Amino acid sequence: MSRLLLLLVLLPLSVLAQNTFAQTSPSPNLTLEDSQLDYYLLQAFQAKSAPQRIALNHIGIQVQPVDGAYLVTASLEDYPAQLAGIERGDKILSVNGAPFHPVHSFNAAADAEDFTPSPAEYELEVSRNGSSRVLRLTPVFENLYDSYRTATLNSIQEFPTGNKTIGYVRFWGLSRASDDLVSMGKIIQQLDDCDGLIIDLRNSFGYLSASHLDLLFPNRRRYFTTAGSANEHGKLGATGIGDDGDYYQKPVAVLLNSTTRGGAELFAYQLSKLERVVTLGEKTAGKIGEFIMQENAEGKQLRYLPAEGVLIDGKAFESLGVEPEQVIAYPFEQSTRSDPQYEAAVALLLGII
Repeated sequence: MSRLLLLLVLLPLSVLAQNTFAQTSPSPNLTLEDSQLDYYLLQAFQAKSAPQRIALNHIGIQVQPVDGAYLVTASLEDYPAQLAGIERGDKILSVNGAPFHPVHSFNAAADAEDFTPSPAEYELEVSRNGSSRVLRLTPVFENLYDSYRTATLNSIQEFPTGNKTIGYVRFWGLSRASDDLVSMGKIIQQLDDCDGLIIDLRNSFGYLSASHLDLLFPNRRRYFTTAGSANEHGKLGATGIGDDGDYYQKPVAVLLNSTTRGGAELFAYQLSKLERVVTLGEKTAGKIGEFIMQENAEGKQLRYLPAEGVLIDGKAFESLGVEPEQVIAYPFEQSTRSDPQYEAAVALLLGII
């Protein structure tokens, strides 16, 4: 088992109003170029149909540039990077002797529309705690929407501890597609026999709907309300009684970090209203705005438009993150084989169940 868990808590709404939103610096306008891996994640998630999602050769990682290299902030379950032993906190230095780039190292074409499968094996130099090693792996050719869906399914685990069982799932991305909603329902149903559940929303992105929440709430009467400008990340539809009884009713621990964005943040915010849910980790990004596609002489780019006019339960959300009930620091640069946030979630659940 190597992921996280959800748990129990809840504060009265008056306390929630003070503590659930955490003040951060204002969200800057952000532009993503088609040379950035995140561009392909967001493009794939907001494409209107499968053929419009851009496939590229990739190894299943999220990264941040640091000191002339790339720091791995997450590895997707059962994708080439993780299978080769690349983990969060590693630095990728080079590929086949050239400086590593998460897009260009595996995709020769300058234009994203011309990407083609590359079945070649690559040699990656990877650094961990100052020691480097060479790993050999072959990328997959896939759009990141499909990769995140697959990694979510690959993440599901159940493990016994004493006479109890804890379930774990990492929702890499939230989608409103009917088949994805069915899949999420099956995941929760599969884990229904577990005595506690860890829902990992770290590094997660996506679009929330009432159907996601129905899997964990008895009815819709307490779902958050949205006012102001339209918000694509959280469309809950009409509230109502809902389908009582067919939802996960046991303690849940939810893991968050600074790269929990969009609908995943709103999912965490809504879950925090349940008394059997505890949120752990770090404050979320506070980014529920839109990305719009633009094209100029240099190529295509996605420009971020902050959701400054959106009110969630009557309060501004943009530039405010969801503050977890238990703040547990775990910097991306911290290269350890343990996961303090996950371990805290397990300990918390065991203290309840």
